[in-house]
Amino acid sequence: MSDFDSSYLLGIGDFSRFTLLSIRMLRHYDERGLLTPAYIDEFNGYRYYAPQQLRTASQIRELRDAGCGISQITELLPLFDDFNAIQLALTEHVHHLDAAAQKIADQRSLVTNIINRLKESKMSVTVAERIIPAMRVLSLRRTIANYHAEGELWLEFSQKIQAQNLDWSADFGTIWGATFYDDDYREADVDISVWAQYKREAAPADFTIEQLGERKVAWATMYGSYEQTAAVCEAIGEWISQHGYKPAGPMFNIYIVGPSQDPNPENWVTEINYPIV
Repeated sequence: MSDFDSSYLLGIGDFSRFTLLSIRMLRHYDERGLLTPAYIDEFNGYRYYAPQQLRTASQIRELRDAGCGISQITELLPLFDDFNAIQLALTEHVHHLDAAAQKIADQRSLVTNIINRLKESKMSVTVAERIIPAMRVLSLRRTIANYHAEGELWLEFSQKIQAQNLDWSADFGTIWGATFYDDDYREADVDISVWAQYKREAAPADFTIEQLGERKVAWATMYGSYEQTAAVCEAIGEWISQHGYKPAGPMFNIYIVGPSQDPNPENWVTEINYPIV
């Protein structure tokens, strides 16, 4: 028997009940060095905890339930004595949770779209070839964070046009689009230009005037949100292969109805084009 007086300590069972942490988790936290018992009897291995460890255990439980992992909890525990420090750290954690929630929401939306497409069997995409006539466009080219950031480039385009006091109806035509210059699909750092038919002779600052030649393209019309883009591109790729063509230049979209005309994605109309030879 040990001569250690454990009368003022709490056995692991009582400590578990008071902290609402299972004995298994308490042992796990001990192994990770997160919450070490105040005393372990060397003869029988019984674990004992000091009363002041109850608050630490509660903080661990709260952080765990708030989505913090072991390593993060280890970093946060010492900060509880400094309100400003713990507030800053937890606010940053909130931002991470918001980003994770948005990612889950996006994934949920994609799953719903998959279910809807399965209900409709196979998405009907009509692919054909056509000649896009030559046109003169005003373009703004940037490397953007990812494909979802295209809207930010259009906002920049619009703001710069307004700053130059250009007239949307008098100085521009009816065709608006975006060209994607990367040879492969990119998860990040996407090379893209947004453009519109242009009538003036001079280009405003930051813009480029391009003379686009006549092009033969394989194309399809996409009705609805841009989440369908992958399925439409797949259908166009299959059509190009089956008809013996080869891609001949960057893919580009022509926006017939987009977010600036109608905020409802169900009403968007996009023509997806792949130059071919």
